[in-house]
Amino acid sequence: MVTIAGSGMGAYTFAGVAVDFSKYEMIFCDKNYETDLENVTKGSFRVVKEAILANFHKEILYVVSGSPTFFSGGLLIIDLLKRENIPFKIVDNTSSLNYMLSHEGVSLVKTGICTLHGKSMVDLESFLTKEYTFIICDENTPKVLESAMRHLSDEDISITLGEQFGYVSESFRSVLLNDILKTPPKMPYSLLIKRHFKPLPNISNEESIEHENGMITKSYKRHISLQNLELQPNMLLWDVGAGSGSVSIDGYKRYKVRGVLFEKNVKRAKMIERSLKKHKIIDAKLYTGEASEDYKKERSQPDRIFIGGGGDKVISEIDYLYERLAEGGLMVANFVTLQHLTTAINTLKKAEITFEIKSITLTTYKMSLLMPEPERVMHQIIVRK
Repeated sequence: MVTIAGSGMGAYTFAGVAVDFSKYEMIFCDKNYETDLENVTKGSFRVVKEAILANFHKEILYVVSGSPTFFSGGLLIIDLLKRENIPFKIVDNTSSLNYMLSHEGVSLVKTGICTLHGKSMVDLESFLTKEYTFIICDENTPKVLESAMRHLSDEDISITLGEQFGYVSESFRSVLLNDILKTPPKMPYSLLIKRHFKPLPNISNEESIEHENGMITKSYKRHISLQNLELQPNMLLWDVGAGSGSVSIDGYKRYKVRGVLFEKNVKRAKMIERSLKKHKIIDAKLYTGEASEDYKKERSQPDRIFIGGGGDKVISEIDYLYERLAEGGLMVANFVTLQHLTTAINTLKKAEITFEIKSITLTTYKMSLLMPEPERVMHQIIVRK
């Protein structure tokens, strides 16, 4: 039998583990634990995994910090035991999540959970999608949050910092993001962020996004473009020739993707910045300047690329953008002029890159006279890598 027990909050000791240690033939724990027991092996998940598979007929105890079922090695071991049909039981304990929520009087139902321990990006599916977000942190967390929340203000959120749960020096206090950037919290620590804004509808109408006349992808074309991009949460989308930024804005709101926007017109770029703040877009970065120069400076590798503008230079480099795509990536480029469409086709054919073309048109009728008002045909090139 394998027993997985949590040690609760505080120091890495077995003091909070509610089991009879004498009944176990083998005991495993993380290397940080301090114990005088002789039959203890300190090691990684791999060490524990191999030992369990080799000795599953023995009485084994695996001690993890906090709760076994909350972001710990216990979850990995439980999954292994289920797959191998090895009997196990769980001795639960207090997790940092429950400890924080109990202290603050916050319901778990209203709380999303996001771990930034060892991670460089937030999970957009769980970050600020509920009224509260609980974050498991490491030394780099403040910088990651600064980047992700660059378009939020201090009025949009409030942050509770909980330091060293279970230690004598334990504390809870309200902080601003700038506070923890200047003075890093003591490890281990967690954050509880309360969202003070209500998200706007997932599909934005033209009036809600600031733009110049004609410099916005109309809503129906935007929906088709987003659909053809086949977006999944946490993908990275490059929005080249962003115009109003509407594709990236709805890409985040509808699909929870992160975005890098390129817009050369300074006036339009300022409009994009204001719209990103208005719509509370998370993890979006905007380049202002010649897109064909800026995307060569950008070091990230996009999962998806949308080309809505950018001029002749960008279109003539559509093969370069294809090469920047991650393996399995997808690029969608919209054109309303045959000249630009022809340039893109010739560039792709010369580079021997396979593509498909779709043409999209819409006719609307005014209620007064029911006379048709056709819009310009949009040609869409779709490229898969």
